[in-house]
Order: sequence, then C-alpha cells, then structure tokens
Amino acid sequence: MKKATFTFQCRLTAPASFSAYKGSMLRGSLGVFLKKTCCTVRQRNCEDCILSQHCAFPALFTGKPAKDGKQAVALPPPYCMEPGDTGKTSYEAGERFSFNLTLFSYAVSYLPYFVHAFILSGQSGMGKHSEERRGTFELEEIFYEGRSIFCKETQKIMIPAGEELALPTWNPSPAKEGTLLVHLKTPCRFKADNRLCAELSFRQMFNLVVRRIRSLWMLDGASVRFDDFSAMLDRADGVKTLETCLFWKDWTRYSSRQKSSMQLGGLQGSVRYHGDLSAFLPFFILAEKLHIGKQTSFGLGQITVQWTPDETNSHSCIRQDAADHH
Repeated sequence: MKKATFTFQCRLTAPASFSAYKGSMLRGSLGVFLKKTCCTVRQRNCEDCILSQHCAFPALFTGKPAKDGKQAVALPPPYCMEPGDTGKTSYEAGERFSFNLTLFSYAVSYLPYFVHAFILSGQSGMGKHSEERRGTFELEEIFYEGRSIFCKETQKIMIPAGEELALPTWNPSPAKEGTLLVHLKTPCRFKADNRLCAELSFRQMFNLVVRRIRSLWMLDGASVRFDDFSAMLDRADGVKTLETCLFWKDWTRYSSRQKSSMQLGGLQGSVRYHGDLSAFLPFFILAEKLHIGKQTSFGLGQITVQWTPDETNSHSCIRQDAADHH
C-alpha cells in the first residue's frame, strides 16, 4: 500500500483564532472545500446524488465502500491530518503555521485535489470568525521528504510516487523478551464491549494495530488475514503492563454539518509493556506511520514506540528505538 506524508507551510494574511487542537478544524475545512473542488451537482447529500459512485469527493473524504467477503464494510478515510502548534490559539497576520497531511493508497495520486481545497480554504478563512475574513492564509510551500514539490506562483505540483508499505510478518521465534514503551501522542479513541475504554492492555493495543492495518489495506482491495492470529493473541495475553501513565483527554469539536458541538475524548500519555514482545515489533513499527483507533482523519491515535530488550538479549537487539526510524 502506498503512503506519502506532506508538510504544508502557510502564512496568515489576517489575524486568526484557531482551536487548541487543530486537527478537527483542518479536517472540517478540508471537507467543505474538497467538496467544492470535486462536486459538480452541488447536492447536499452525497448518498442521493446520481454521481456518487463516480465522484472523487466521497472516495477521498469519507473512504470508498467495500466488501469484506460478502459483508459490506465502511473503509476509513484515506488520509490523516497531523496539526502542528498544538495549544497555540491566537495568530497575527504574517505569522506562519504548518501541518502534515498523510495520504494512503489511491489518495496519493489525488494530491492536487487536497492542495486546491486548502488554497480555497485559505482564501475563505479558517477558524473562529472566518465569516469576518479572519483566518485567511496563503499556502506557501509543500514539502515531501525534505524537498519542495509546490510552486506558489504557478501552483504546479510534483506528485511523488509515495512509499510502498509492506505488510508485517509474524516470526514467533527465537523469543526475545524486553520492554515496549508506547507513547500516545494524540488522543486514542477505541471501544471495548461497545463502550469507550479508559484502559489499554497489550492485547487491546495489538488488536487496534491489526484492525488499522486490515482497514487501510482494504483501500487497495486487499483482504488481510493472518493465519496464526489466534497464536498472536495468545502470546499477547502473556505480555504484562509494567507502567501506565495514561490520562483521558477531552476535546470539543463543532460540526457545521450537524450544527452542534461534540466531545471527542481519548487516551493520551504512555504505557510500558514487558514480555515476549520481539515478534510484535514489525506491527508496531508500521503502526507509527498509520495511527490507530477512531477518528484518525482528525490526527487522533498517533503513536511512537521504543523497544528495549532485556540485558541478556541486548546483543541481539532487533531495534533499540523505533522512533529512530523517523
């Protein structure tokens, strides 16, 4: 599956009042102006539109419908927002802000649609009081792997091929014990027994990772099955939680479509696991690039991991620090 992460650098042309967590604001603005970019019918409800099966907007913003065997499933949006400047809310004209946009699968080749949507967003304004022409901005640069791919004057974009992500492989032997520190950089939302959960066992964590892998690969039409998944879960049950430094982080977003505010809390912080963990590392290293849990398109569920083998196995360390991968 393809994946590409782009850094958008913008300069404000008017004062702005942004929310502390900008993922919701960016995603909401993307939805409004991506629809303006793609939609020709201008119908409010995509489900009732005659062109819905052939329009880029629902495929890019909400994800394509698909089947897993005979069962219809809803695929995830093929993108993640990663806002910068978390916590900063007030900006003056001339200040700059940036954010990352990660595209998956077929969405990589649709990069110009996303770029045009954010250009329109900048012209209209983003954040509170945008109807008063506050929060207007110009898109100045787009970087991919450290190089600029966007010319502001001509609005030409060089679309990269993207990185090909391979499915992780499960290699249960030789067993290597150690400690895995998982840091939840942004709130992670998930349900257990149909309720939002405030704890995170290793089995739950691993299930979230596998679920995310399966759903994203379905964007390519691939049905991912791990033949020894039961054995994976059995080994996951043997992993102990050494230390939990998790807290529930609540944040509020306003839905202009539903005309209401909603709470989107999740777990944030870190948790340290210990046990026979080495076989799980390829899954967690991949998950650093994917996010996990619900509302990943807002930027939720971003994780980093650090693996430390026990001293007796330190000479055969698979990977001391998964964060070095970045």
